Amino acid sequence: MTPSAISPWRRLVLFLAGLVPLLTAGAAAEAHGFGQRFDLPLPLWLWVTGAGASIVLSFVVAAIFIRETPAARGYPSIDLLRYPALRWLASPPVVALFRITGVFVFLLSVTAGFLGAQDSYDNLIVTMIWVIWWVGVAFICALVGNLWRLINPLSTIYGALQWLARKVTGWPLTLRLAYPRWLGKWPAFLFYLGFAWLELAWPESDIPRSIAHATLNYAIITFIGMFLFGRRVWLENGEAFTIAFGVLQRFAPLHLADVGGGRRLELRPYGAGLKDSSDVTVSLYGFVLLMLSTVTFDGFLETPLFRDVATAVYRYPAIDRLLFMISDYGPTERQSLLTVLLILFPLAFMLIFWLTSLVMVWITRRLGYPGGSAPAIGGGRAALAFVLTLVPIAVAYHLAHYFTFLFTTGQYIIPLMSDPFGTGADYLGTAGYKVNLTLLSPYFYWYASVVIIIIGHVIAVYLAHVMAFKLFLTRRAALISQIPMVILMVLYTSLSLWILAQPIVE
Repeated sequence: MTPSAISPWRRLVLFLAGLVPLLTAGAAAEAHGFGQRFDLPLPLWLWVTGAGASIVLSFVVAAIFIRETPAARGYPSIDLLRYPALRWLASPPVVALFRITGVFVFLLSVTAGFLGAQDSYDNLIVTMIWVIWWVGVAFICALVGNLWRLINPLSTIYGALQWLARKVTGWPLTLRLAYPRWLGKWPAFLFYLGFAWLELAWPESDIPRSIAHATLNYAIITFIGMFLFGRRVWLENGEAFTIAFGVLQRFAPLHLADVGGGRRLELRPYGAGLKDSSDVTVSLYGFVLLMLSTVTFDGFLETPLFRDVATAVYRYPAIDRLLFMISDYGPTERQSLLTVLLILFPLAFMLIFWLTSLVMVWITRRLGYPGGSAPAIGGGRAALAFVLTLVPIAVAYHLAHYFTFLFTTGQYIIPLMSDPFGTGADYLGTAGYKVNLTLLSPYFYWYASVVIIIIGHVIAVYLAHVMAFKLFLTRRAALISQIPMVILMVLYTSLSLWILAQPIVE
């Protein structure tokens, strides 16, 4: 029986069965993400045990019902552009409207950062960058489709400059240098790591003018990359957010594809775009794990454990002296510590996943092919093949970690739309809106976070099964290969819930 042979109702029943341990799991803990003490409805150990049991049960269910290699035809999809009533979705006027809006918001935000009030709550750029764009657009890219592809202002501006240059001089405004293959997506990796540092360790992350300077500098670097290698080449390799939102978009149900000179707007199952790992390189492997690790690191920073680790580090005289010496050059001791940990976190994630892949291959070779020859698959190849199965976890943790932030702090955009510069204006009549920071109950946040994280891991387990069949060919080998991966997912689920349940100390 193939996965497609399982009826939707049976899939629903199996999924709900995977959640039973959570619901049967009756004491206090403190919850992270609320800005206050919060007693969990059940002891944390019950939540963690139930979540781990759900993932293990989903593995068992997949082992029972996925008995053959998934169909080579890929996944079911519907081309929405086949229907005349929906063709307007990809029509030139609609696309142009999105692009013009993206450029307008970008220019308005940067201008507000330079010229507006320098209070973080009164200036558009702070809320626009950290809440609406980074969190909101990421949510849309993961849950709907790649909005960033439509609104990317840097791509639109440079494309307009290229069009103008062609009209005036006939030159496409690019040197079209050959992009070094060995460079891969490492430039985007470094820019994303730098962005994470700005978000988590930069002391000026809430100063409008500083944010505007950083945004403008990144735009200039992006324009230089487009000029040297071409717009599309740089976007696909060096532009961090095109790649980041593109990774999230693989999980989304809407996918705009260029096929044979035409376009398809595909409606597909969630996670379907993650089944194909043929384009995964070492640099993309690193990028995916960087995305996952930085969100985890963000949560870790607000836990008592980080405070204790920082205190312990400062107590070592040699380390304390080194940090003090570095502080003479600008960074504070805390910034230096955060920088080191921010680098170590993705390196640790990459190493752990690679080691898990090595164990997977080792176990599968010895136990998965009795009396037969095992295919020549190394740990590196397995790591590249399976890394995209982590994207549902990245999506789930991003949602769980940030959605209360989006729906509470994101309300500041309502008055800021009327007064983007903080001058007391009221252009749209919304400047008097009062932000409701208690919009979401802590109980709702916790329950939703647990469900989101478990659903993400369950989807990841299914995708890992699909990938295992493709890579290891036989059902026995595929099932055995997934034991190390399931253990890793249970451990990471437990870590995620533990972080979310910690009291905020920052």
